Amino acid sequence: MYSTMSARTLTNVVNDQTVALNALIYGYAGHSLVTPQHALQQIWWTEERINEKVNHDFVTSRLQPKERERLTQPVGFGDLSDDTYIEWILEKARRLFLILVEIGEADRIFAVVDRSWDDDDLPLEMDDIEQLSLSNRRDNHADARFYHTQFTFLLRELREGIHIDYAPNEEIPVENVMSLPVAVSLQAWQRMHLPKKAREIYVRRRFPLGDPETPDAFEEDFKMDVESARMVEHEHLAPIWASYTSKGVGYIVTNFVGQHTLRTFIDHRNPTQYQKLLKPDRRWLVLNWLHCLADAIATLHQNGFCHSAIRPSNILIDEQNAIAFSDIGSLETFQKDKKPDAMDAYVYSAPETHMSTGPFDPNDPAPSPTIPNGRHASMISKSSSGSSGSNNSQRQKLTKAPTTDFSGFNFGFKKSKAKPTPKKRSRVHETEKADVFSLGCVFLEIITFMLKKKPHDFVKHRTSKQRTNTGGKNSRTDSSYHVNLDKVETWTNSLEKASFEHDDDAFRAIPPILQVIRSMLSKAPMLRPAARDVRDKIFDILFENTSIPDIHCGAHKHDIGVAASSYSGSDRASLMTMSTMTSTSSSTSDADTIRSSTTRVSSILNSYSDRTTLFGIEEDDSASIKTLEPIATQAQIGRAYESPREAPIPPSSPTSPTSPRSPMSPMFPSSSSPSRPTSSATKGKSWSKPFMLMP
Repeated sequence: MYSTMSARTLTNVVNDQTVALNALIYGYAGHSLVTPQHALQQIWWTEERINEKVNHDFVTSRLQPKERERLTQPVGFGDLSDDTYIEWILEKARRLFLILVEIGEADRIFAVVDRSWDDDDLPLEMDDIEQLSLSNRRDNHADARFYHTQFTFLLRELREGIHIDYAPNEEIPVENVMSLPVAVSLQAWQRMHLPKKAREIYVRRRFPLGDPETPDAFEEDFKMDVESARMVEHEHLAPIWASYTSKGVGYIVTNFVGQHTLRTFIDHRNPTQYQKLLKPDRRWLVLNWLHCLADAIATLHQNGFCHSAIRPSNILIDEQNAIAFSDIGSLETFQKDKKPDAMDAYVYSAPETHMSTGPFDPNDPAPSPTIPNGRHASMISKSSSGSSGSNNSQRQKLTKAPTTDFSGFNFGFKKSKAKPTPKKRSRVHETEKADVFSLGCVFLEIITFMLKKKPHDFVKHRTSKQRTNTGGKNSRTDSSYHVNLDKVETWTNSLEKASFEHDDDAFRAIPPILQVIRSMLSKAPMLRPAARDVRDKIFDILFENTSIPDIHCGAHKHDIGVAASSYSGSDRASLMTMSTMTSTSSSTSDADTIRSSTTRVSSILNSYSDRTTLFGIEEDDSASIKTLEPIATQAQIGRAYESPREAPIPPSSPTSPTSPRSPMSPMFPSSSSPSRPTSSATKGKSWSKPFMLMP
């Protein structure tokens, strides 16, 4: 009985009416009326299912005996093809036959083949459908059924890295997942899975593409921001797995499924997923978070982006305690599905963002993020990722290869539209240094959590009263970091003191990390380190002061010119050196400039306080480090390059930088770095991306 059930019966069971009726009667939305405890299984006509369904036996079973005899005859235009009807159906017209079976007109398949139609002609418009003379007479209802039914069998499935513009009548092969994340703020983002892949959960975010008057006003912005976000790949940036548009709405699908935001994780104090870990593993996890978040921001900056919205509510933590930024904050599209919180944005913003001396009013809209004229507002091409001198401050459309399936199908019958002129955006204060300040605020809260201090106590400690008008008695509280830097410093001191009370190896890293955080929270932007310097310094601290078994993102494989693999255990020392050799710094004072008659390429180098020399270079031979060969032509830019390192300055050198505070307490003496081999030179792996050109 089940095997002979028509496709119409199976595919039309789940609809708005049955879902609403079940919810009303049984409370089981999307479940069977007969067995409401069991969820209905939606039938999706994928390519594999169609090929499996439409075989010789299926075709003959849907035709009358006289019609079956005709299947083996040559097609009506035999002078152009040697195929028989059955061969044409099975090789070229499986979908067309399924559509005719669904509407009860299977015998019209011969008329379809005689017109030499095949599945590549789908979807058919009404004028074409009328030529089939369905029901042997003009039957508008039969024609309409064919028109609407065809989309059930023209399934374009989402796959990693593709974008699809679905027509209004198309079926979108996704199914909702009813489980909800712990964080209430994340419950607005739907969870879904693809057909027959219930264990592979994705998060889907929804963005309206316009308003009733201009339904597609933001469509181009949506597509550009999606393409821009895909330019930066990092395991601690929630990726866009796929994207699509349908009925005036844009959707992005990510496979990073957050359970918490960093805000809810910290406020919870004892999240279940965190408590399941052994105590040493919890501490290594939190310390790794610091390094990984810094690595993600360094990668963003290296690719020409500013984040501009770094705060705990924009950082996700999944069920396995992996951490990632929910998106790139400077891409406006991805902020539209979030509940705006002006106070949250104010608390974690940098001092230079608020030039006014007046008090903060939470009823005012959040300050408009700004960026210097020398940077792109939303994105910048990877080919100029290292250049901050670009004069283009407009959105740009990226070149992208077509990614939709069924290239022969004309879904939607849309006419081409003129592309809107990109709009300029002024983002004066949206800078890399502002990102570093906000990241320092987040780091301080993570350390507070690690030391089991109450987040409310920290907020209370740094809160001050601000007058709302001159000479008035009214005042209001202000818990922002940039207004209360003196109180933030006293809290930092208390954390440093508390870290000495613990004997565990992991707490050795706290004092020097707090010293890095102090520099990140400098009031003057120029005194703050670059994100890459923060990342590298945290790496050094973890490596030299702890016995952490694995430093995630330790190989810095996201750096331009570096494609190293992760490491652990006994490989820490050698790969530490490889990372030191291949990573680069944004400090222009340490750059070796290489000039030729036509091109000047600057390789920006790191300044490590490492006491050992590079592979194959003795200490007394540090002056003989080889440099890059001059680059003669622009055509060579796409070639892989290797960036040499300068010999590191010993800590005892009078030219080495000094800090106002000692990063290490005598209680925590710095462990000596493992000896590193010097017998052979190590080369960085090839990198397929263009090397950056500096002005």
